[in-house]
Amino acid sequence: MKYIFFLLMFLLTVPDVRSQNNDTQAAVFNIASGGFIGGVGAVINKKRDEKTLKVFGKGFYQGALGGYLVFESKRLISNLAATGNYNYGWPSKILNSAGNSIVVNAASNRNFWEKWQLNFGFNYMEYDFKSEKKFKYRVMPFALVSVAEGFARGSLDLDRSLALGQFVFRSNEDNPDYLGQAFANTLKYVPNRELTTAEVLTHEMIHVYQYQGTFGFNSYLDKPVQKLKDDKKWFKIYSSIFYTDFNYIVNTGFNVFDTIFSIPVEQQIDEKEAFYYQFRNNYD
Repeated sequence: MKYIFFLLMFLLTVPDVRSQNNDTQAAVFNIASGGFIGGVGAVINKKRDEKTLKVFGKGFYQGALGGYLVFESKRLISNLAATGNYNYGWPSKILNSAGNSIVVNAASNRNFWEKWQLNFGFNYMEYDFKSEKKFKYRVMPFALVSVAEGFARGSLDLDRSLALGQFVFRSNEDNPDYLGQAFANTLKYVPNRELTTAEVLTHEMIHVYQYQGTFGFNSYLDKPVQKLKDDKKWFKIYSSIFYTDFNYIVNTGFNVFDTIFSIPVEQQIDEKEAFYYQFRNNYD
């Protein structure tokens, strides 16, 4: 727990990590986040005969590498807002998935190349180079709920969904108090005259990437999850069908923190990052 506390304090108190007013600060934020998530997770999952500092160092530099790729994926999707060109969607998504896979491997105390994941909405696909059954498909419960909520309160925008690799919905609500929303892996938008749909969706894509960027926290539970699989047959069956996206709870916790301490929207880390990439090209 002390490592998690240190990580949170680091991310919340270092000015250059929090501000994200330029690409350098944005890169530092993602590299530092990936490094600490990977390093702390690696220590949690280390073997008894492994040295803590060595394990942390390996996890940190692998996580930092993943964090850098995540930064580049966000920088790439920022071009969507500037150009309205949805061809940036899948290259950005694949780069983001690669970065997150490296962070997850780091946090699980594995080599960076061992497992690779790609997700689309509630669909979680994993390729494990070291397993006999290399390809595995599972369903993410919180992401599944988010897609169901999208269908309940909006209309599926199939073209944009296919272009971005995420479920995208056009809101059916009367006079909603938002232009865009992100719920786990699902995006929702309201057509607006002041901002293009591409600008709104760029902002929400960053929130989706923030949700995906905390997959590494799921690795912190590797040992208790494995113990449950070994001890409980029902959980082993459950785990073969579902990949529990505990990271959604982590993201919700950050939002609750902002609410409890009445942090204005413009000062919230996740919103500052989303606004930065949404209007990044205006700063050039």
